Amino acid sequence: MHRTQIYFEESLFEELKAQANAMGVSLSAYIRETLKKDLRQRKRTPQKPDLSQFSGMWEGREISQESLREEAWK
Repeated sequence: MHRTQIYFEESLFEELKAQANAMGVSLSAYIRETLKKDLRQRKRTPQKPDLSQFSGMWEGREISQESLREEAWK
């Protein structure tokens, strides 16, 4: 196992401790399990690509089939 040090805001730390105590596990065990669950969930749910940079790229352009054919055969 690897050891690391993490800094938490006081309010988050108190919430984490309370949740760990309610579950009857150590703070470290609670954090490990929470992170494992999050990673498993991310693997199951594919991330949607951010296409916002392409938004509006065809705005104001003629993109009918006919105009595209004309451009392709120039």
